Amino acid sequence: MQEVFFMIGQTTTGKGGFNETIMMTGFMVVFIIFFYFVVVRPQNKKKKEMENLLKSVKPGDKVVTIGGCHGKVVHVKDDTVTIRVDDRAEITYDKTAIARVVDVAGGHKGSGEKKVTDNKEDSTSTEEKKE
Repeated sequence: MQEVFFMIGQTTTGKGGFNETIMMTGFMVVFIIFFYFVVVRPQNKKKKEMENLLKSVKPGDKVVTIGGCHGKVVHVKDDTVTIRVDDRAEITYDKTAIARVVDVAGGHKGSGEKKVTDNKEDSTSTEEKKE
């Protein structure tokens, strides 16, 4: 292994030679690690969250498709869902066409926002009401 680094170091021109090669290799390693933590890891995390969301879709959930169609899930099969968009209109979509599940309170379960479950008021809104 040392022979490989030595040969690479000899081909470079300049004062450093071998040291420049080590530094460039170090920069490449740091760049790859940075790229992984900034791009790849968050993308995999988002993909896993979306898979869990699609697995948890059940009849009665209100959903929005990637095309913007709002409706209520009527039937769920392996790869498809049937959404009721009107009193008599039902449309069958692939599960992957679901963009998000709309919460009853008006929030979005699949949009990345935190769901507020308790009705506690924060101190700033309480102080504003007292005045």
